[in-house]
Amino acid sequence: MLDAGDIIHSQLLAEQGIQAFFTTRTGDASKAPYDSLNFGADGKAEHVAANIARLIACAGPTTPPHQARQVHQCGSMWCVGSGGMHQTAADILLTRCMDVPVAVRTADCLPVLLADPVAGMVAAVHAGWRGTTAGVVIAAINEMLRRGAHIEDLFASLGPCIGPCCFHIGEEAATALTNCVEGAAYYIQHHPLRADLAAINHLQLRMSGIPEQHIERCRLCTMCDPQRFFSHRRDARRSGRQLAVVAIPSAT
Repeated sequence: MLDAGDIIHSQLLAEQGIQAFFTTRTGDASKAPYDSLNFGADGKAEHVAANIARLIACAGPTTPPHQARQVHQCGSMWCVGSGGMHQTAADILLTRCMDVPVAVRTADCLPVLLADPVAGMVAAVHAGWRGTTAGVVIAAINEMLRRGAHIEDLFASLGPCIGPCCFHIGEEAATALTNCVEGAAYYIQHHPLRADLAAINHLQLRMSGIPEQHIERCRLCTMCDPQRFFSHRRDARRSGRQLAVVAIPSAT
């Protein structure tokens, strides 16, 4: 049964009155190899639906979160009303509506939750290495700024992802990541090649102007912990997906 211990809440965003959390794989409905709190399309639809229902009952969103078809690029989608799965290709989901959760699915890629509590705006970002090299978190920030957010009011929470201990990469990825933001080379290890995906996105957030004290980072590695997290690299195509959710709760 899903309970509060199966959810990683963002303390930083909660302090700003924003509901934001990252699921783990522990819960109830889905069966092996997608056991048990799976939100990926590879699992049975009825199990994923049951997991969404459990999430609503336990974690607080009032409706199913909006989700999109993730393609490791910088496409964005603004969301209103009751959520669900959209066929729109988007790795950035945004809303400025209360009680409208937006979410991204991950299983090694980095989930980034953004919020401007003053402007009343949030975003969920899916940042794999290809999205990172394309500047997906920068694109999300720029989209929020175009709609009235202010950089000094933005907060960011970086969720669980594959860590530098396990993220082995090739020359193509190493070159692209090194060139995507100043200072990224420091987070590329050699012999063998490995990268710190969260640290590089952290650099992009700082380069965009988000204050250091407005950024929090979860340092849990999805690949290292098979009991707690799905991992695409560890489990290949037989991996489920975690969910990262952010919403502006209505005033109580």
